[in-house]
Amino acid sequence: MRFLLCASFAGEEHFPMKPFAIRWNPNSIVIKLIGAFLLVMLPLCVLSISITYYSSNQMQAEVERANESKLHFYYSHLEFELQRMTALVTEYSLDDALSTFSTRIPIMSRYEIDSNLNDILTKLLQVKETSPYISDVVYYVPQINKRVSAVDGIREVTDREWQSLLGTMGNLNGALSKYQDELYLLRSNPFNLDSNVPPNFLLGIKLSSAELKLRLKEFAASGGSDITLAFGSRNEYVVSSAEELPKLLQGSIPVAGKEAVSVQRYRIEDSFYYSLYDQANNFTLTADIPNTVLMKPIHIYSQLLRLLTVVSVGIIVLFSFWTYRTIHRPMAVLIRGFRKAEQGQTGIYITHSRKDEFGYMYSQFNEMLRHLHTLIQENYVQQIRTGEAELKHLQSQITPHFLYNSLFSIKQMAEVENVELIKEFSDYLGQYFRYITRDSAQEVTLQQELDHALVYLAIQRIRFGSRIRAEVDDIEPGWRGIQVPRVLLQPIIENVFEHGLQHKSKNGLLKMSYEQVEDRLSIIIEDNGDSLSEEKLIQLQRQFGSGESAQGEITGLLNVNQRLRIKFGSGFGLQAERSTLGGLCIRVNISIKGGAGNAADDDSR
Repeated sequence: MRFLLCASFAGEEHFPMKPFAIRWNPNSIVIKLIGAFLLVMLPLCVLSISITYYSSNQMQAEVERANESKLHFYYSHLEFELQRMTALVTEYSLDDALSTFSTRIPIMSRYEIDSNLNDILTKLLQVKETSPYISDVVYYVPQINKRVSAVDGIREVTDREWQSLLGTMGNLNGALSKYQDELYLLRSNPFNLDSNVPPNFLLGIKLSSAELKLRLKEFAASGGSDITLAFGSRNEYVVSSAEELPKLLQGSIPVAGKEAVSVQRYRIEDSFYYSLYDQANNFTLTADIPNTVLMKPIHIYSQLLRLLTVVSVGIIVLFSFWTYRTIHRPMAVLIRGFRKAEQGQTGIYITHSRKDEFGYMYSQFNEMLRHLHTLIQENYVQQIRTGEAELKHLQSQITPHFLYNSLFSIKQMAEVENVELIKEFSDYLGQYFRYITRDSAQEVTLQQELDHALVYLAIQRIRFGSRIRAEVDDIEPGWRGIQVPRVLLQPIIENVFEHGLQHKSKNGLLKMSYEQVEDRLSIIIEDNGDSLSEEKLIQLQRQFGSGESAQGEITGLLNVNQRLRIKFGSGFGLQAERSTLGGLCIRVNISIKGGAGNAADDDSR
């Protein structure tokens, strides 16, 4: 559907209308429709998301319980093997053949000693075969410096070897000991705290680190996690299915000291950790699972949630677009028409092909503007004629007074015989009156008006001499062709000299500059006079804002303000404020695009 907002005056220029958006208004029909739709959709979306998150949390809880169960199972298996090996080493430390051998050595022959050592080796081999976690069983006899090993057999040893092994007994604060990066279950007879005192014998079961690691990898492979077994209060001995030590175990044991065996949960960076501590054997069993692995079973729920979100957003977007095409866009066209009419462009109309309520509103709008244009046309023409009359009145006001001052200045220059200055002054005066008395055009370009203002400024500078100076910025080329009412700037400059700088004995300053904000051009004329009171400034601001007329010393300024408002609309005209130089600052606000009579055509889709 295409809508066209255009002007009905013949010969009028057509311009495309700027895009327009309806401002936020809680009473807008569009806002209410979208709000009602959201009130219906949001509870459904929230309910669906809640159900999805609830199911995800339930699934995550099941996955966590499964991992905890797996950890408990491996813990039970490991605890059982450790208890069995502890029972074995205790049992064989009390065996007659092992416990009485050292005491019988003095009464035994060499053959009997060798025979007993072979019998002990056989027993140690039997112990080794009882568990895959046993890599070796050793039996030290310090009295004869002998060592019996299920792997290495019988050999001579030094005191240092058994003393070093005996010195590590209990160094992991549990049943196990660490010696040369291996785990041992040690028993000595008799038990002695001094490792330098030789016992009758020293019996030890050496655990297989390779088997421990192999079992850890088997358990880890079933759940996509890494399992780590750490012995000691400070993780002195670690076996892990992973290559690196888990971050959870890089410090101290987090759950040490608890009597009950329970799984503790931790989350560090992008991994979950399940840690279980055994106080009797002083070891920590830890499973670390990447977040991607743990959340994999609920990935489908996340996908469904994303799909639900995308579908909901798509429905909202489609509904909003439908609302825009059905209500917002035709309403925006109508509001644009009212905005143009508010600016004084009563010769516009909307062409359309709609058959609904908006079509009726468009037709009524066009008919209303036709009647309105007919009613105000005469009043508008009358205002223009009134403006012309005010211009003529202003000209008749300015000419005698200014002519008297000019002739008086020529008289003074003649008295001092300053012929060159009289020539220059007379040339400026001729240009001035030629511009003032020319009635053929009520509007001129901004460049022509500026040239006239500079001529007037030159005349006043000759009159006031060195005690007044002027700073005038160059005008941008794009602004020179703007159509403005004639005699626009001169009354403002005259006001500066007559009321702002008249009593300045020296260092008087008049400054003229330009400032553009969007389609508004401000010509800024300010001075450093010191006679402007705050009450006078407030009165001037009030009169400029209301567009009223007045009699007195500021009649010229108010006439200029009225003419600008008639030409460009009520949003333009003169604006008074305190200058940064200390005196009065007058802003001449004009439209770069032309006056209120230049209606813009609008084409919207």
